[in-house]
Amino acid sequence: MKYKNYIFDLYGTLIDIHTDENEMMLWEFMVDYLKKHFGNITIPEKLKDDYIRICAEETDKLAAKNGSCYPEIKIEWVWQRLIGCDCSDDEMRALCVAFREKSRKKLVCYKNVHKVLSEIKSAGRHIYLLSNAQRLFTEKELDDTGLTEYFDDIFISSDMGIKKPDAAFINSLIKKHGLIKSETVMVGNEIKADIGSAIAAGVDGIYLNTYHHTQKELDTDLATCGYDNSNIGLTIIDDGDDCFKSVI
Repeated sequence: MKYKNYIFDLYGTLIDIHTDENEMMLWEFMVDYLKKHFGNITIPEKLKDDYIRICAEETDKLAAKNGSCYPEIKIEWVWQRLIGCDCSDDEMRALCVAFREKSRKKLVCYKNVHKVLSEIKSAGRHIYLLSNAQRLFTEKELDDTGLTEYFDDIFISSDMGIKKPDAAFINSLIKKHGLIKSETVMVGNEIKADIGSAIAAGVDGIYLNTYHHTQKELDTDLATCGYDNSNIGLTIIDDGDDCFKSVI
């Protein structure tokens, strides 16, 4: 096993997920949810439009505050403005989970994920999660897929206010755990976010082509990320849904 430290992306890498926030049935469900739990009266079209608008407003405000080109808001800020009244942490968590689960069409681990993660742990290596995600969505999905137990630490972008490929995100993980870069690899399915983070941090990368991008698309994205001028090692695994078997 080449590396001592494995930093994994989550969605599209460990978990095969599909969500659809455009479906009107979702917004009809949320209208009923808000009326039942908070007494809010609205209509699906307005709720959807307000949600999109507030997400954009909160993102702009956060970018102005923290200066990142890749800001990551907390989704609870959006729902707090939408419901317009105070609610407990448990009520907000329940609301966000309800929204996520209603929008979600698929949530499964890719083939061999549990097997490979178990082998890495058994070999005494370290496993970290670095995910562009919302904690209120992701914690339960990690538990539901049985992945939580594998990680030495979990870094979620909504906690940090920034997301990949902002170098500060991956570097915060590396610094916290004192990782030696030559012993560390970033594993993910997005060139810009995951391999871009590896390039920014100066660690090797493993790219899993789970979404079947063409070589031309990969070459374009790698050039955009500055891969040609970097010194990192890069492994591209092009086995679609069965990429994970070749990670180690």
